[in-house]
Amino acid sequence: MALIESALTSAGFTVTATDNFKDAAALLIEAPPSMLVTEIRLGAYNGLQLAYRGKSVKPPMTIVLTSAYRDPVLERDVERMGATFVMKPVTDRDFLAAVYRTALRQPTSKGMFEPVQPPFERRQTERRRSSVDGGLDDERRRTERRHDVPLASRLSQT
Repeated sequence: MALIESALTSAGFTVTATDNFKDAAALLIEAPPSMLVTEIRLGAYNGLQLAYRGKSVKPPMTIVLTSAYRDPVLERDVERMGATFVMKPVTDRDFLAAVYRTALRQPTSKGMFEPVQPPFERRQTERRRSSVDGGLDDERRRTERRHDVPLASRLSQT
């Protein structure tokens, strides 16, 4: 909880943290937040119960559920409710990307939300892909140059 609280605070979010289901449920009713981040497994309770309670109080609430254990049934339930499932351990960067992508996505024409899937932070992957593709493009440009046109003409065309 401390790592998630720290990541959100450092990103500029105002965070109210609690370490038990009862206090979290009460806070959802008293002062509904714009975002709920909770562990799926909360002892005798389930984070999905908090998420459904949050959605009933404030339907546009951004919800991110985390877990250190893979459970395909719970993951499917998380996605069905329009929330995002984040597998731990997770880096601050990936966690914040999951939060932002969840908060900023738009509903489909049917009013549903597409699930946010890992990799949450895609910019790193896109940068790598573009640099690899760029390298291939550069090589293609070098090998596919027209050799029938004098060099001075080629330089003036570019």
